[in-house]
Amino acid sequence: MFNRGPVSVQNAGPSAAGLPRFMTAAPGQAASGLGPDAREATQLAILFIEDSLADFTLMRAVLVDAGLNVSAQCVDTETTMRQALAERAWDAIISDHSLPTFSGLRALKVAKEVGFRGPFLIVSGAIGEETAVEAMRAGADDYVMKNNLRRLPPALERGLREVQTRDQRQRAETALASAHDQLNAVFSATPVALFAISRERTVTMWSPACEDLTGLGSTDTLSRSFALPSQPDTWKLLTLIAPALDGTEVRGLPFSIETKGENRELLVSASPLSGSPPSGCVVALSDVTHLAHAQAELSRSESQLRELSRHTERVRENERAELAREIHDDLGALVTRIRADLALARRRSREKETAQLLDEAEQMVASLGEAISRIARAMRPPVLDFGIVAAIEWQARDFAQHTGITVNVHTNQDDLALELEQSIAVFRIFQEALTNVFKHAQATRVDVDLFADDSTLSLEVRDNGIGLSSDSLRKRTSFGLRGMMERVHGLGGWMDIGGSPQTGTPPFRGTTLMISIPLNPPTLSLPGGKSPHHEPEDQE
Repeated sequence: MFNRGPVSVQNAGPSAAGLPRFMTAAPGQAASGLGPDAREATQLAILFIEDSLADFTLMRAVLVDAGLNVSAQCVDTETTMRQALAERAWDAIISDHSLPTFSGLRALKVAKEVGFRGPFLIVSGAIGEETAVEAMRAGADDYVMKNNLRRLPPALERGLREVQTRDQRQRAETALASAHDQLNAVFSATPVALFAISRERTVTMWSPACEDLTGLGSTDTLSRSFALPSQPDTWKLLTLIAPALDGTEVRGLPFSIETKGENRELLVSASPLSGSPPSGCVVALSDVTHLAHAQAELSRSESQLRELSRHTERVRENERAELAREIHDDLGALVTRIRADLALARRRSREKETAQLLDEAEQMVASLGEAISRIARAMRPPVLDFGIVAAIEWQARDFAQHTGITVNVHTNQDDLALELEQSIAVFRIFQEALTNVFKHAQATRVDVDLFADDSTLSLEVRDNGIGLSSDSLRKRTSFGLRGMMERVHGLGGWMDIGGSPQTGTPPFRGTTLMISIPLNPPTLSLPGGKSPHHEPEDQE
């Protein structure tokens, strides 16, 4: 036994440049699993609690002989031990069991108080089994008898490995706890109803939003077989998420559930958990009830608007027909009588100049009669009474005569009987299509295909003009196309128009307009105006 201050000793020979790794690394990080060369280069900072300088020198020599690069300091009192622990970080502590004013168990307690995390080994010349067990229970990593110091190096390295493993496990547990807390926070904060389910259909997580949606709390669901208040809803939802339990993600499947006396519209998504096959899946239930209600209300509004548009068109066509009849019958008859009177006055006139003036007036009245007839035909073409095929062919000839643009009509029907509303709508659409060709296309030729079978009528109008740009299709003032679309939708059909703008010299690809209407349309137009074809923005 001896009294002295702290004794510091390092291995002979040059030290590695910079700070020793154990000054910054976790205890035991470098020595674990190292070969002889690596252990020689890795310096271990070891604090010895020992009152015998000879024993300290011997233990250090044993470690050096085992190939360990040791930086050692020896203390023999609690005060000097606390001072050494405060001055630097240590990789390990090796303590004598019994000292004159100190003990190994007390040193172990001090090490714990200051937060030492490395291995703590006890060496003793004579230690009983009960004392050794007490030291191990108190937290010592191992004990070595002084008469068997060859066990010291492997015991130290084993302790360093165990500390490293313990630290890694603690870090993993901390990270897992943090991830679990974050997941719980996400589950609690998200407005989307989330729950997790195992392959055995056991609920493992249940968010507050799920409780709000279903009325089932976590105590009713966790660690129990998945079940909704309604058994049919349970089986339907399990069927929807079944692919996720087999490893395939599920995205946005519609699902409705009746809960709290209200029908809720949901979108179901599910992601498989890890494993092959997956250990389970996480399910998200997005409540889109308000969106479904809004969509239904929008569809009803669109349907009502189209019904109003159809009614307005019917009233307008009826007014046109009535006005055309009045113009033809009243004004036409009046013009005819005026012509007759002028002709009679001309024949009875004895003055040449008066007769000439009467003749000119008769010719002007004749022109007025022709204009009246033309206006009446435009307002309500009488040819519609002979069927839509005849009306299309008449309009094509009239357009070609007045514009010089060639129009070819092809049809598989010589006579096609449609309802009056259908005939008028198709005829007006054809009129507007030809008007657009004349105003915008710069075309020299138009081909028209009119085909019908037992259930559908289709009309296609193609020109060889300059085509349409996307800006033209998006014009908000394109009331011509808007009117055509409304007419087609009102009949339960669809319309498509396309044509890329071309530059350079002819021939061009032009524009193609297609419409299709059912010959036995439903009473109401299609909800929301949906059609299987893309509908462009309107063009005038």
